[in-house]
Amino acid sequence: MRILELSDALGAAAYCGKLFRRWGHEVIRVESTGVAREDAAAEIYLNGGKLRAACDFDLATDRAELDRIAATADLLVTDRSVADIERFGLLAVGAGEGPRARVALTPFGLTGPYAHAPATEATLLALGGYTNLIGDPHREPLTFVGRYASYQQGTMGFIAGVATTLAAAAEPVTVDLSALETLASLHQSTYSKWLETGQARGRSGNRMDGAANSLLRVKDGWAGVSFQQQFWFSFATMIGRLDIAEGHPLSTPAGRLKHYEELVEVVEGAFRDRTMQDLFDEAQGQWRIPIGKLLGIREALDDPHLLEREFWRPLEEPLADHEELRVPGSSFRVIGEPLPAEHAPVDAVPIASLTPTLPAAKPARGAARRDATKPLEGVRVLDLSRVWAGPTTARILGDLGADVIKIEAPTNRGPREVAQGTRGYLITDRNRDMPWNAQSVFNQLQRNRRGVCLDLKSEDGKALFLDLVRESDVVIENFSARAMGRLGLGYDVMREVNPRIIYVPMPAFGRSGPYRDYVGLGTSVEPLASIPSILGYEGGDARTAAIAIPDPMAGTTAAAAVMVGLLRRDATGEGCEFDFSQQETSIGFIGEYFIQAQLDGTEPVRAGNSHPRYAPYGLYPCAGEDEWIAIGARDDSEWTALAHLADGGWAEDARFTTNEARLANRGALDALIAAWTAPQEKLLLTERLMTAGVPAGGVLKGPELVADPQLAARGYFANLEHAVTGPQRFDGAPFVFNGQRGYEWWQPTPMLGEHNRDVLSSVLGLDGARIDALEAAGVLRDAPPE
Repeated sequence: MRILELSDALGAAAYCGKLFRRWGHEVIRVESTGVAREDAAAEIYLNGGKLRAACDFDLATDRAELDRIAATADLLVTDRSVADIERFGLLAVGAGEGPRARVALTPFGLTGPYAHAPATEATLLALGGYTNLIGDPHREPLTFVGRYASYQQGTMGFIAGVATTLAAAAEPVTVDLSALETLASLHQSTYSKWLETGQARGRSGNRMDGAANSLLRVKDGWAGVSFQQQFWFSFATMIGRLDIAEGHPLSTPAGRLKHYEELVEVVEGAFRDRTMQDLFDEAQGQWRIPIGKLLGIREALDDPHLLEREFWRPLEEPLADHEELRVPGSSFRVIGEPLPAEHAPVDAVPIASLTPTLPAAKPARGAARRDATKPLEGVRVLDLSRVWAGPTTARILGDLGADVIKIEAPTNRGPREVAQGTRGYLITDRNRDMPWNAQSVFNQLQRNRRGVCLDLKSEDGKALFLDLVRESDVVIENFSARAMGRLGLGYDVMREVNPRIIYVPMPAFGRSGPYRDYVGLGTSVEPLASIPSILGYEGGDARTAAIAIPDPMAGTTAAAAVMVGLLRRDATGEGCEFDFSQQETSIGFIGEYFIQAQLDGTEPVRAGNSHPRYAPYGLYPCAGEDEWIAIGARDDSEWTALAHLADGGWAEDARFTTNEARLANRGALDALIAAWTAPQEKLLLTERLMTAGVPAGGVLKGPELVADPQLAARGYFANLEHAVTGPQRFDGAPFVFNGQRGYEWWQPTPMLGEHNRDVLSSVLGLDGARIDALEAAGVLRDAPPE
């Protein structure tokens, strides 16, 4: 395909275009004439291999050239401001002959009260409910590192762009995709905890909220430890503390939370004389306990697992002054095919110089009658995934209209009996006799599926699964790397019954390499991706995001892998198996840091909430307890607007007249801003700053996010009625197709085994007698075992 990328930024559109270019599509990046390039590492990471053109959008001749290019493109993606989109008509370039899919990646969407407001990564993360969850209690929160909001939005843009293009709609489809809604859609328990308990999630330092999983000290650094119950006995045995393995306050999840300080004392005492490497080798190699060592940025470049997997890729066109530079490769690759190439960026040429090299027109596509909100209608997905990452993948596909069939074991949703008040369950008189169907987080993540409860360890269960594979397009799962093979259901077996099947397994460390058989959860994967080495308070210790952030990274990326598989099958007629790594996915979300470390030869340092190139840029206190606002000024115009609004004489202060001066006097400037914001209410101040043209965002807590006026104005939240928990308000999806969300056809999370009969009869053609026999044999169930 040919992708037209309209962007002056190193953000969402650039990342979206990067994904297309990596997988063999032609990407033409059109930038404003004279746009500044401030970040060499991000330039290399995001813009390699793209054709680039400089365009004066106010010049009629340049606009005519842009229209001619657009007429040959399959897809347009832009992250220009809403004002620019409106002023230059960027979603109408190429007129009727232009791209059939036009994806607008804006901070807040094309409509709503914030539509024209500027934003930064920090203000989006604040408004998106993330910043409030990261950092230490009773301290300033922490903004997550890098370009998380942009890269997630860019990934969603890739997914929506491919899905819409494959749907081959008769008329162009505009996809309105908001960064704020992207972030809002990728929470795990922020909404469910608020709706279930009336409590807002908060910061818990290096421990996950609601769990004991933590980043803990060892002899020579830090290790991420997952304390799930299934690993506890092995963990206690490994550290020589059989006395706490059973019958001890620390032997239960609730006890580890209640006595967390004692847990830390016990564990860090046991780790005191162990190196990160020794602990990692023993825990994973001998005990299969999900523990991850903290790698520095430069250490990760020499990690033996990543080296054996050839994750670090040379540029096809080596840079003259950095010939040995290696960049992060794709975190998923098609098994049996060469790894995708990585390219160096090129300079932009005048747009008129680019046009003659292009063909006159793109191939015509047939028209299909589809609901624009269901671009994946007709694609069937078998979802065997668990916890958060895999369910996120399946939910995205279901939200786009795919027929997702969730296949789960009878014990997948917990025990048959659950006490009233048990954390994680929304138990009422309506569902007291089936509490397994009332798991709050599960019900948040599993919508738009049909549910089948199937015993895959039985021969009949395996046969039914393979029959479903024969009738499906995609299989996704996030077990450990060897789980499906041990069941006798590996890709080779699936391919025998359906050569067109696309298989996307999501293990922590991929299908090859020294860590292949290791187990990983968010807490243990994050340090192996180097995130805590750059996240933390300035001059302070390592900090984990404490929200299992590798999971949503993997969830969206695996959905992108499905799109690559569908495009590939569209071209070749063949299915494929992907080698997917959650560790590599997480590295990809901070990829520019690994390039920068090679360019300047230094290890990045933790910088708190500051920005290396802009000042002011940070979090500032507001009126009330633990109330904060993110404010940033990226250029002189935003700074001037802030200074005038504050009316404190800052604009005339010689210490702050240029960005360089502001960076040099950052401490003094931050103190002035903090004194100004401290007595003000954060949401009112956010509105005043946005109106003045200053990027700002109050640090929202769970209930504030649910009540956000921008999300409300755009109808983001979805009201669904679940069979046993009743009507509830759920987070929505960030996709708006031609002004429509499609919520009217959405379905709530199925009950356990709810669609056993429907799926086996409608998809496989089984009659009632056969289904009765399978139920009697325990192959099909609708409740956990007694």
